[in-house]
Amino acid sequence: MFKLNSKIDNVRDYVIYKGKPYYINTSREIQCGEKKQMLYKTPLSPLVMFNNKFYCSEWNNNYKIFDENLELVEEGEDKVFLYLSNDYLETQYSNEYLEDITAIIDRKENLIVLGEIDKFSISFFQMNIYIYIYKKNKICDDVMSIRAFSIQKKEHLWEFPLASLGKGKDYSTDEEFDYEVEQIVGIYNNILWVYIERGGFIGLDIQTGKLKHRILGIPKGNLLGKVDSYVDSEEFYIFYRAKFILDDKKGIIIGLIADRFFEIDLNKEKVTPMLYGMWDKMEKMNLKKYGVNGNTSLQGDLLYFYNDKELQFGILDINTKEIIYVSEPIAVVERDDSFTRLRDLKVSENKVYILDSNHTLHIFEREE
Repeated sequence: MFKLNSKIDNVRDYVIYKGKPYYINTSREIQCGEKKQMLYKTPLSPLVMFNNKFYCSEWNNNYKIFDENLELVEEGEDKVFLYLSNDYLETQYSNEYLEDITAIIDRKENLIVLGEIDKFSISFFQMNIYIYIYKKNKICDDVMSIRAFSIQKKEHLWEFPLASLGKGKDYSTDEEFDYEVEQIVGIYNNILWVYIERGGFIGLDIQTGKLKHRILGIPKGNLLGKVDSYVDSEEFYIFYRAKFILDDKKGIIIGLIADRFFEIDLNKEKVTPMLYGMWDKMEKMNLKKYGVNGNTSLQGDLLYFYNDKELQFGILDINTKEIIYVSEPIAVVERDDSFTRLRDLKVSENKVYILDSNHTLHIFEREE
């Protein structure tokens, strides 16, 4: 189904733009094909592509901006760029009093100042609302809250403290802990869906921040198929740390990790999650489930995933819940000091891009 098209060595981080990989190489340069430009000693990842330009920052807040031909457009100091959405770029900069200010830039190059927000917080933008994670005391182990900022009104709409969810309890030790946001998944039907580490999902009204849904896990009766026995609650199967994806065309949240495929149908009045066991299907494909680490990419009805330990990638049809393809093991260069692992997968048009821990980018092309 796929064949190896090419390999690129010395890749630290990459994005796909107009069918070509642009990447930061191990010599700290931005490169595409033979064209390359020098960056800094400590370039930040991930590489940010926005509005047909590439934004490169480094730890000391120096930055360079290049066009798609890798010609230098702008460089300066005291700015850090982070990818936020297809329509907005997040930027942090220092004002004259050396306070860190967070802002976003739209596609017309307008700068919209948000204020003092931790530049390393989890953030998300949709429907002209900027969502971010807030801690009053960032140094201490303070309890998180979720905040919403309206771009039109230039004011905060609401704040949802995770303390209102109570304390979590470890299933193995019964030790209590404070909940933390693992991933802001997306907005569907005016509900913001957030995955809470060891706390399931919450659904918040995007306009008011009111808690509308709380899903701690999957009811034991909602399992179809077979899964291995992990540390689960007595009442339900818990969500593991997959990379959850909101398919806003179908109105579902999906995630795959190990032998568990999660699906939450958001179109029903009572939102109920399902768990599909992949144990038998993975054994049938000679796929070892423990290497399926949760990093996936959705293209249409096909969910691409990789097996970190067996150095394979595969495809799951999210409609039929069948694994329709598993590749042969990817040929990698083994090192004496560590095992080679796969660590990043992207899909663009008819190609699959996989970066390994030795900084080699493997490019596979679908066979006709």
